[in-house]
Amino acid sequence: MSYDFSSLSPADFEDLARDLVGRELGVRFEGFASGPDQGIDGRHSYGPKSTILQAKHFAGSTYRALKSTMRRERTAIDRLAPSRYILATSRPLSPPNKKELASIVGPALQSESDIFNARDLNGLLRTFPDVEKAHIKLWLSGAAVLERIARSASYAVNSISRSE
Repeated sequence: MSYDFSSLSPADFEDLARDLVGRELGVRFEGFASGPDQGIDGRHSYGPKSTILQAKHFAGSTYRALKSTMRRERTAIDRLAPSRYILATSRPLSPPNKKELASIVGPALQSESDIFNARDLNGLLRTFPDVEKAHIKLWLSGAAVLERIARSASYAVNSISRSE
């Protein structure tokens, strides 16, 4: 199943991004309270080095809006001076989009592959299905999922009724 992430709130998307990227990298990202986050939606620290994860929920927005937001974020990125910066967005991106965003983010972004777009996140959901199951708001809104749940319950009731 492929998601556009529109069923998630910004906070839910941040949680999902932390879980998926953390699993992919084999690290735990700290999460913080809602509200102004100074450009930090997740942080993994080891000694003097830190990896910052920023999640941008732009599922229904244009690439131009994301690009504009990241230009404004650049000051916070430079101030934080992380060893590694990772961007996760619910927006689909093309290779030229990733290249342009990488130049906007600056040297803290080690590679364009440190930008996770909607397709990348969907790929991680296939790799880590337990993360998908843990994020109920992600899959509960899908009609196919609701139908499967309803049929499963009906099947269970019928199965029990027949055996009595």
